[in-house]
Amino acid sequence: MDTLTVKNFRCAGKHGCFAAERDEETLFEVSANLRADLASSCKTDKLDETIDYPAVMGIIEGVIKGESVKLMERLADKIAERLFVRFANLLEVDVRVAKHARDLPYDFDCVSVKISRKREDYI
Repeated sequence: MDTLTVKNFRCAGKHGCFAAERDEETLFEVSANLRADLASSCKTDKLDETIDYPAVMGIIEGVIKGESVKLMERLADKIAERLFVRFANLLEVDVRVAKHARDLPYDFDCVSVKISRKREDYI
């Protein structure tokens, strides 16, 4: 199995448990490891036989800029689901969502959640 990785895609969105988090944008970083059999595209050099990474980034951006949710887990799950719908050759995906929270009285870089899903979890 082969892996395509998108690392630390940055996008602002309005997500969180508190109303203030859903009113103002916060920076999110998303990384995804997409596992698929890419042997065919290695031989044919055809974009429609691989995982189109600009399309992956478009899906991530659509979810982050889309409807507000409370939990990072939900964001990661929505991204995973949309990736499986878009890419028929995608077999497994790990999605990591990191949030750069501004309103907490602690010194830290970010908080993140990582989920791992298989195609059969959705389709």
